Amino acid sequence: MKLINRYRKGDKLLKVYENNLKNGKCYRGVLYAYEYSSGDMVPVMRESKNFFGEEMTEANVLKHYDMFGATIVDTDRYIDPKHRSIWRNDNYPSWKEYIEKYEEGYDSSYEQYARDMEDDLECERVNLNVSVKGCIVAFADLGLWDGRHLGGKVIGDKVKSILYSNCDYLDWYCDRYDVRCKAVHHDGTNYILYRVAKDWDDANRLVNLIADGKMDEDAFKKATRSLRPYVVKVYGF
Repeated sequence: MKLINRYRKGDKLLKVYENNLKNGKCYRGVLYAYEYSSGDMVPVMRESKNFFGEEMTEANVLKHYDMFGATIVDTDRYIDPKHRSIWRNDNYPSWKEYIEKYEEGYDSSYEQYARDMEDDLECERVNLNVSVKGCIVAFADLGLWDGRHLGGKVIGDKVKSILYSNCDYLDWYCDRYDVRCKAVHHDGTNYILYRVAKDWDDANRLVNLIADGKMDEDAFKKATRSLRPYVVKVYGF
């Protein structure tokens, strides 16, 4: 999906995307309920779903959102600059609380949450189907059954390739300078840094250095470029 516009009022945001998966557009926001002066909370949207029984079109979404004086903005200043999530599946309690409060009749089970998150993840893979100049390398601080270890992996030349994992709970995000992932599994937690090597040969060289214990994270950063600019071009943060 291609980001078209952002509409913001205070810390409330609506993002409008061109949806490449099917006809129409996908409307996504960080907050999904807004308060009238009476104090009543009114749901405006749910990610990729219909609302108020109306078709999910830009006109219908903005008709309701504009009630609150939202304006187009160029930056998402409300987002924590140290942690701007690309996709995560570790927030089921807050998702469930929202669903049960504002989405009457919608299944709030963990199974439905998992299905919704997987659909969202596929959208993000479409968003990040972007080629890099070079080759992406992962530097990982791994939490394994026998303690913590460093590891490296050659990812490829597409940003979307980072969005695959066998871990149970994941949060892919940007900090101020880089793209990272926190990945929780049954043995512990992995912390992964993704950066760009100049080419595939260089990427393999770096992975071998990490495996041999000859490269720490600081040295890895000096030998590579940030992946974050490629993500910023897609999401605007």
